[in-house]
Amino acid sequence: MIKNAEQDIKWMRKALELAHKAGKNGEVPIGAVLVSPTGELLSKAANVRETLHTPLGHAELLCLHRAAKKLQSWRLEDCTLYVTLEPCVMCAGAIQQARVGRVVYAAKDAKGGAVESLYEVLSDARLNHQVQVTAGVLEKECSELISAFFQIRRDEQKQLKSEKVYRHRASAIVVYKNKILGFHAEDPVSKKKYFFLPGGMIDPGENAATTAMREAKEETDYQIKVFPETEFRRKYDFTWNGKNQPCDTVFYLATLNEPWHEVRAVQDADYHRGVAWIDLKDVDRVFAYDKDILWAVQKLTKTARKMKL
Repeated sequence: MIKNAEQDIKWMRKALELAHKAGKNGEVPIGAVLVSPTGELLSKAANVRETLHTPLGHAELLCLHRAAKKLQSWRLEDCTLYVTLEPCVMCAGAIQQARVGRVVYAAKDAKGGAVESLYEVLSDARLNHQVQVTAGVLEKECSELISAFFQIRRDEQKQLKSEKVYRHRASAIVVYKNKILGFHAEDPVSKKKYFFLPGGMIDPGENAATTAMREAKEETDYQIKVFPETEFRRKYDFTWNGKNQPCDTVFYLATLNEPWHEVRAVQDADYHRGVAWIDLKDVDRVFAYDKDILWAVQKLTKTARKMKL
């Protein structure tokens, strides 16, 4: 195994070059090289997870795979792996399984590192092989590269969000006796089935609460009472009818404003497949199709329980 500070810097620079190339290709900028016990380059790789559409596209895994093919052996004993970011659980497991002798990494990964940050896979005495570890080689350069990459990503996402044309909507989470009101729907293009809350576009001259009540009547044939103080607003994207629909929706908690009656047939849009009440205990499963809608339902049904609706 190589244990020379100058050699560590030399090979980490090579891994950093690969990381730069990965970043230019839209990948998280991580590079790795594997060096033989005699100091020869066995393999090199950069992240290709997005390019190849695979969760296995990490630089470390590709490096190990290529070296094993080259050597015609899965055992990579006494080899040294250089990588620009602390390996994750998946990669640390592969390193341990390959019997790599030493790992040198640059930047720590506080959110996913499995060498020292979150877990210590490579030094766990319960496993049948332990790996020597050196951390912090070219740490500043590698950390700055990754930080800059994700900052650019965040800026791009903010820019895209600011350019979206949102559909301004209102929706009612109607709760009555531990049940929630809605209707079954089917996407005209994908044929995917949903359970929708009553709601729709805010018409000119209407406020959000008025829209929620009107839509509830049109889509479910129930008169409802909205609690304006429960207003909860979310911006999100929803794919419908083959298109992305950016939505800016105001959600309200509501309850019935008329005597109880069984559901009735409603003549509405072609995608409408019938009004129904579902149990509150089922909301996590029913609304799992969109995290923002689910969040609104969870938040306002919690309020409903407090109000004993």
